[in-house]
Amino acid sequence: MRQVWEDIKEFFTRDWTMTEKILIIICCILLGMIKGFFLAPIKKGINCGCNNGNNYNGLDDEFWIDDEE
Repeated sequence: MRQVWEDIKEFFTRDWTMTEKILIIICCILLGMIKGFFLAPIKKGINCGCNNGNNYNGLDDEFWIDDEE
C-alpha cells in the first residue's frame, strides 16, 4: 500500500501541466467504469420500465363493450 501512495505522489510531482493530469485521471475513471459495465454480471436481463403489474390489454375492451349491450 505504501508503494501505491508513493506512485501517486510521484504522479502528481511529474513535469506535466495540471490539465494533462486531470485528463489522465478522468480517462482512468471512465475506463474503470466501462470495464465495470463489461465485467458486471447481468441478472434477469436488461429491463426498462417500472413493472408494477399495471398493464393494459386491448382484448379487455371488447369484453366491456359486450357487457354494456
